[in-house]
Amino acid sequence: MRLLLVLSLLCGFAWPVLAASSALAPYDATLYGLSGTMLVPGLEVLPRGAGRAAMHLTGGDAVDQGSFKGVFSFSDDTEVAIMKRFGVGDDQFAYDPILAAKYKVRPSLAVAAIIDTTAGYKDSVMLLSGTPGNRVVLGLGANFAFDGDERHAHFGRYPDRLSPVDNLFFVFGGRLNLDQDTEVTMDYAGNDFLVGLRHRFDQNLAFDFGYFLPDRLHPSSRFSLGATFGF
Repeated sequence: MRLLLVLSLLCGFAWPVLAASSALAPYDATLYGLSGTMLVPGLEVLPRGAGRAAMHLTGGDAVDQGSFKGVFSFSDDTEVAIMKRFGVGDDQFAYDPILAAKYKVRPSLAVAAIIDTTAGYKDSVMLLSGTPGNRVVLGLGANFAFDGDERHAHFGRYPDRLSPVDNLFFVFGGRLNLDQDTEVTMDYAGNDFLVGLRHRFDQNLAFDFGYFLPDRLHPSSRFSLGATFGF
């Protein structure tokens, strides 16, 4: 229901604003590394030879987790990213790196893969389509595991807190400009639903703030705060 409401707002009220607005290029890193909105990889790829570094902190009443990531483009249609998470406070789990890649097939079509080397996490692949500039991004994806004990993934729906993540999933990302440098982002990643605010000071520095609605795994809302840097 929440997803349908957001889609209706984008297609009805927000679309004229999206078409008329302009902003700096949408190349900032997602929470998982690849460029896009806050959660969902976008259709755009960083310019050849360009890169972004980012740091984010996430939690509810207190910070639970942090992450460092970098994304780099070595061709006109391909970018790769690496991310390292770390626990804060009660979260002392030893997370292994996440590797990701995105290939832009055409202006309105891209494919992406997220490979989490942490034990217990499935890998994800997705096909993305939408409008240029990451104004609207829609995607279909699949989670797969090489180990039968893997139950979690960064994308996909959980039937309940005790069930493993669904193998197939749908994602949605969108951007709505408030002014030349500030935008609202909306992301749905199968389980997570996030509303974000991103402000770009210039092409090389942007600040992120995200609000996660409660979901099947997290009964309370969470927040994310971070920054991305160009190089």
